[in-house]
Amino acid sequence: MIDLRPAKSVQGKAELPVSPDLLFMAALGACAAARKIKVSGVAESDVVNGIVRTIQSHAVVQLDGTELLIDPQGHNDPGLLLALPESLLPYRVIYLFMGLGMGKTVTARSISEKQREDFIARAKRLGITVEQVQADDMFGLRSTYFDSGIAESANINEEDCAALLAFLFGKGEKLTFTIADYHLSTPLRQLANAFGFTLNSKSNTAEDGGDTIARRMRFLQSKQRGTSDQSRIFIVETDFSKRDSADGNAGAPPIDIVIPGDEVLAAALITLKCLVPKGELEISNVPTETWASQAVSFMRKMDCKIAVQDESKTSFGSRGTVSVKKTDCAGRKIRCVPLYQYVGQLPCMAVAASFAQGKSVFRDLGALRLADPDGLEQLEKCLRPLGVRHGEMPDGIVVEGAKEFDGFDIIEPLPAHMAIAFCVAGLKCMGKTAIAGEAVFERWPKFEQMINEICEFRNK
Repeated sequence: MIDLRPAKSVQGKAELPVSPDLLFMAALGACAAARKIKVSGVAESDVVNGIVRTIQSHAVVQLDGTELLIDPQGHNDPGLLLALPESLLPYRVIYLFMGLGMGKTVTARSISEKQREDFIARAKRLGITVEQVQADDMFGLRSTYFDSGIAESANINEEDCAALLAFLFGKGEKLTFTIADYHLSTPLRQLANAFGFTLNSKSNTAEDGGDTIARRMRFLQSKQRGTSDQSRIFIVETDFSKRDSADGNAGAPPIDIVIPGDEVLAAALITLKCLVPKGELEISNVPTETWASQAVSFMRKMDCKIAVQDESKTSFGSRGTVSVKKTDCAGRKIRCVPLYQYVGQLPCMAVAASFAQGKSVFRDLGALRLADPDGLEQLEKCLRPLGVRHGEMPDGIVVEGAKEFDGFDIIEPLPAHMAIAFCVAGLKCMGKTAIAGEAVFERWPKFEQMINEICEFRNK
């Protein structure tokens, strides 16, 4: 258990460890591309050790201090089983479809029957035929056919786009397709460039020829009509075919893959600082790309003053330093629609909403209903002991905030992204709190040490 007292102030500096979710994505990318990679700054943890065990079936893996070397070998047989680590959740659709593209049978004990059926239906929309197979004592998924013509003509939403790109990356395919009404925002975009692949998106709006005034007029006209601007069409160009065999790359130097900090921990620390405004906290090594920072966007809508300073580039885009200015969070019936990659940040957003005056509405979370246990029910069970007024919907949850709550206890094991969010809530509450912390220590072994360094606690 993690025992927590209310924090009076939060101050100092905190540097985020490497994101294990992005580390596993880079490792899978190396196996798909048959290229040796080197990752620096990797801190050992149970979660990192689990990633190493998974990849060892597909590559030679060496962890020397903080340097991780992954060298795909000739025995990287497409028929080998790929068992996804249970501790990694936000980018599971990317992991799974990249594995399917590599021809592997992909398994995970925590993937329910409903989720497997949902993945199969998603694949079918993209022209990918996927079947369920028995793998040891589990069910797995395996791709048997790909019709690129269906993918080219499909109406691809943002989550389907992530699945298709991951599949093409794993398979080593070249494809051009269109998307509408959303910008391409995915960690695969920068990772593809790091391996020398092509993944670009460009506007296909020919009406104004790039005229910003014309675009602005069209936007105002659509706003007056009460409709959205349906002319935002983008062409996505991919080419993942330029790769060699692992044996052919035997003498090539490893590709340096730079991974930014853990976005789940970043969301937790930013939430904590917004809730405990006294003191100055500087959080470094924070991924600042849009696909990694919806918690920041959400809290800015609640009038939290968050400053982001980009400092350098990584193999997953920009990273920088985040600081929070003293302010009070204010709920304003905010509507939040988290995508697949924000699962790890959703509990932190719910906790922030719990302490903000007014209501916050989280929608389009139906995919969490497919999990076992039900992801929305699990979140609701954590809000209940905190004392938050809330209501469930078929595809989401409404949270009505308040300024103060007493301490609470959660003794049931939680996934790390949920446990750390309610640790943040415990630091804000007026009484003592105890949270089942096994998953937190597996991912962040130094969590308690970090909290003691940056928090000044109220008197017992």
